[in-house]
Amino acid sequence: MSLDGIFLNSIQNDLYNKLIGGRVDKIYQPDKNEVVLTIRNHGENYKLLITSASSSPRIHTTDIARKNPEQPPMFCMLLRKHLSGARVTDVSQINFDRILEITFECKDELDTTVHKSIITEIMGKHSNIIFINAESRTIIDSIKRVAENVSSVRQVYPGLKYVIPPQQDKLNPLEATKELFLDKINSANGGILIYNFFYGSFIGLSPFISKEICHLAGLNEGTCLGELTAEHKEKAWIALNFIMDKVRAKEFSFNIYTDENLEQIGFYCLDIDYLQPFSKKQYADPGMLLDDYYSGADNKNKINQRVASLIKSMNTKIDRDRKKVEKQRNELLNAEDREKYKIYGELIIANLHKAPENHKLTVANYYDPEQREITIPLDPKLNLSQNSQKFFKRYNKLKKAEEELQKLIEISLNEIRYLENILYSIEACEDIDDLEDIYNELISEGMMKKKSKVKKTKEYKPEFTTFISSGGHEILVGKNNLQNDVLTFKTGKKDDYWFHAKNIPGSHVLIRTEGDELKDEEYVEAARIAAYYSKGRNAGSVEIDYTKKANLKKPPNSKPGFVIYDTNYSMLVEPTITGIKIKQ
Repeated sequence: MSLDGIFLNSIQNDLYNKLIGGRVDKIYQPDKNEVVLTIRNHGENYKLLITSASSSPRIHTTDIARKNPEQPPMFCMLLRKHLSGARVTDVSQINFDRILEITFECKDELDTTVHKSIITEIMGKHSNIIFINAESRTIIDSIKRVAENVSSVRQVYPGLKYVIPPQQDKLNPLEATKELFLDKINSANGGILIYNFFYGSFIGLSPFISKEICHLAGLNEGTCLGELTAEHKEKAWIALNFIMDKVRAKEFSFNIYTDENLEQIGFYCLDIDYLQPFSKKQYADPGMLLDDYYSGADNKNKINQRVASLIKSMNTKIDRDRKKVEKQRNELLNAEDREKYKIYGELIIANLHKAPENHKLTVANYYDPEQREITIPLDPKLNLSQNSQKFFKRYNKLKKAEEELQKLIEISLNEIRYLENILYSIEACEDIDDLEDIYNELISEGMMKKKSKVKKTKEYKPEFTTFISSGGHEILVGKNNLQNDVLTFKTGKKDDYWFHAKNIPGSHVLIRTEGDELKDEEYVEAARIAAYYSKGRNAGSVEIDYTKKANLKKPPNSKPGFVIYDTNYSMLVEPTITGIKIKQ
């Protein structure tokens, strides 16, 4: 990962300059793996984010607002008890590893000055936030407790002494001399690649910076140590020392590197020479860089953690409804065969004077000129008149069944369309609030149980994604069924134009006309947005229906997001929002 010991050193330097002497004002825990401390210093409030999420563990100042849960978790309450009003006295990196310790001066129950520390270990899935007594090094608690059944090597829970993770016989590159470096490289297995040697032998070096060291030394990263000459080793030492001199001098430069498709390659706190051909975006400090790099991924990870079971539940319901429709359609085919029973009954009435033979009645068929005679099966326990009434009853029963089955099939198909739209809304979620809207909708529709008592809230007022058309008109986009309902039937005016992808799940899109005549390109822009925010986003083109809002109706008792219309236009557009201005 790019967030290695060198990058953490740049974070340590940034936090030391910002936080030393500052006092803890607020503490909250937005997520089970995440803590935010507000620290007041130099006349500013710094929000310190610490997260032990396995996909993006890190510590840095942040400008992104995070939702404070109504009920604080136990770890948050513990930190509030010990650290509220505490003063930051030190920020240090432990042994140049991905471990950062922030020490606080605070008061205990007897009003005695004590020192306590938050230790952040950035170790992938083993990442943790550990709160200790700084003087005795005893663990007070941690955001993730690690017992013997989880790790036999190192336990982390209250009452134990804090011990740093095993160092695996690696050297600290800040303390390495040329002699130590040469001893290390000469004693290593000659089959090891030079690229692997750097991050495997030195604390705090990642594959990312190891590749840069090889590049600066003019060495192919796939070269084995046994192939290196004395000159190669000299160049490798010079390249390593060049990087570490920059770290010692605090000559940091915070950049995110992207390829020609604007896909992120990585980030770092130094200029990376081998990535010169690619674009880079520079930041003033590590916090701003990490906010930008992880903001989208954080939301997506949190959403993904919560939606896996929800998606499975929706797919199960869709499969069940599809099987139900298939069964209902088979029953409908049987019901459509009812006409023969009516004919049987009428032909029996017309031939009551005839005597049946072997429980059958063969008569002339007045209803089919090509089939001159027809044989009607009879119930031997009934006379002809009673057999006729039996066929009429079966006919009427199947006729009613057909009407009922058609209604049931339509109900099932509507539910399938609704659930498919829910699945699309889940995939399109941009943050946890969007997901909460979907949960609330499913609860209100009786598809999910309410987990706990929810306080009554004010009228639902969603924030729509908003674009500005080339003619200066607002184009609003609903993110889910609840937003779609509000957008179409509460926000839209009768002369506004409404857009939606034809016959596939997607967002309702509304362009506010403000009484103006829209330009042709504005219709196309709104249609492109509707295509982009639909299930057809990855298709080459999408057909879009559009009409005036006045032409839309919502059937009574229909589900959120459902509308009907019989007057509309259609156009085929590319699903893209490129070139359309988004409202900030």
